[in-house]
This record gives sequence, C-alpha cells and structure tokens, in this order.
Amino acid sequence: MDATGRRPGDPLLLACDLDGTLLDYEAAPLPGAGEAVAELSAAGALFVVVTGRPLQAARRATTDLSVEPVIFACYHGAFIVEASGAVIRHVPVPSGSARAVAAEALRRGAGVTVWDVDEPRELELGTGVGDEPWDAVSRLILHGDPVSMARLLSDLRAEWAGRLRIERIRSGFIGVFAHEVDKGEALGLVARRLGVPMERTVACGDGTADESLLAAAAVRVAVGGSPHVLGHLPGVVVTSWARLPDTLRGLVLPLL
Repeated sequence: MDATGRRPGDPLLLACDLDGTLLDYEAAPLPGAGEAVAELSAAGALFVVVTGRPLQAARRATTDLSVEPVIFACYHGAFIVEASGAVIRHVPVPSGSARAVAAEALRRGAGVTVWDVDEPRELELGTGVGDEPWDAVSRLILHGDPVSMARLLSDLRAEWAGRLRIERIRSGFIGVFAHEVDKGEALGLVARRLGVPMERTVACGDGTADESLLAAAAVRVAVGGSPHVLGHLPGVVVTSWARLPDTLRGLVLPLL
C-alpha cells in the first residue's frame, strides 16, 4: 500500500456521461475526447458510460467515439448492461404509475414514447394507453409544445413527488423514470460489480442530471463554462470542452 492508501493492482473506474460531456449538444464527438478515453483505457482504466440515453443510442455514440466501455448504465442507471449485452439490472417504472402518467399526458395533448427495456413505441393521441404490457418500461418520454410541457412538468412533479423521478430533458421534453433511479447509485453498483473501491472512481459530467454521479465519485470533473452548475461540489475540477482530453489525462494517468 502506498502513501495514498492505494494497494498495488487496485483498478480505477472512469465513468462518463455522454451528451454535453464526451459529445457536444449536437451529439457529435468532442475533438480528442474519444482518443483520450481510449488512451486511458489502454493504460488500465475501466471505462463506463453513465447516461440518460437508451442502450442502442449509447452504443452508437461510443462507436462514433471509437471507445469500448466495459459497462453501459443507461436511462440514468435504470438499465445497466455489460458490453457483452449481459443485463446486470433493470429498474422499470412501476406499471400502474407508467400507465397513469402516459394517460394523463395523452389527455393533455402530449406525445408519449414508451421505452420497453430498450425498444421504443409511440402512443397515438386519442387512442389511449392500449393493452400492451407495462411491466418493463425503462422510461417514458413526454413531448409537446414547450409552454404546455412546462405546465405538465410542474403538475406531474407535484402529483408524483417521492414516487417517480420526473425531469426536464430539454425544452418541450420530459423524462419519467422509477423513483430510485440515480446516476450516483448506479456508479456505486457498477464499482462493486467491477471490484473497484469508490476512492478509485473518476466521474465526468456536464449538468444537474450528473450531480449525483460526480458527488459519488472520488475525482470529479465538470465539463463546460465557468461558473459551472456543478461547481459547488467539493473538489470538482471545472474544465472546458476543449480542455477535457488533457484534463482527463492529467487527472487519471497519475492514478494508474
């Protein structure tokens, strides 16, 4: 054991968000980000993606980045899968709650996309929620005009507080997840799965949805402009998108 308490051979986990972190807001790879992550993986870091994206979209993104995660934690950790496709866990939205939220959204003129595990289906306005099974819903996406969706977001949060996780994705879009879904909790589960002590975790994210992820990690990197929405976290390193590759190398390589 060295002066930092690290034992020889201890693995290191690098957990990264995708959109706004390794990808820009148009979903294009940030210059040099994939190369930096690939270099750190080759040096021994265990690279994990922790994202709000579905698995199929996360796989496309990492292919574009030319990196290979060992684990994908998708839908903010509701669906965690090894690179081989083996499912580690799935935390669906409770079926009755999913149906009730979808029915309310349709009643108010919103569009609804239901993600059954990792496959989407669209609910048509005026047709109701239908008779399909509702026991494997990873998330609901509610969408419509921004003003109406802002009101719906406020109403749903008030009605389902403590029972569902309901968040604004972007203007006009709302995500609905199981209440216990949390990126930080997902990081802890993945670290245990890989045999990595939490003091050997590095997390990188760009927005409020990543706060629990960064808070759970030992080394915290917030990507974007300064002052940063995550800048209040103890010990957080705020870096620009342009500086991210060098920041990751500078923080992670000495730990390997």
